Amino acid sequence: QNMTMVNTTGINNTSSSERSCPTWLFIGFYVILFAVTATTIAMTASEFPLFPFQADSLEWNSNWLIATVIDYYGACLCFCGVVFKSEDDWIYGSLWCLGFCLLGSPICCLWMLIFLWKHGVDSLSLSPNRRSHYQLN
Repeated sequence: QNMTMVNTTGINNTSSSERSCPTWLFIGFYVILFAVTATTIAMTASEFPLFPFQADSLEWNSNWLIATVIDYYGACLCFCGVVFKSEDDWIYGSLWCLGFCLLGSPICCLWMLIFLWKHGVDSLSLSPNRRSHYQLN
């Protein structure tokens, strides 16, 4: 008796040799985004330690403000990738992402509320088959 695994996540299980050009472009973009955000936070933390807080230092505050903005946009662009691929129409995905970048977390929360209302919380989970890909052995 043969058993067949069915992918119900909408995520393709592909090896690195089977990935398409757009997939590699997205991977490249997120590798660069990771490097920029991680480097920014590491350099800021190295030059201006987060603790003790230096609320009276303009230099400390301005450097952490810049790092925080870069960190927000790093997280926002990751969320945009998920939203862009979750929307049925690329125009709606683009408009949502524009809203996230320009108006911030209230628009991110609004998208989540609408998504959960339409699809339910189970649509956010990965199948047990997919979860194993994210575990470190």
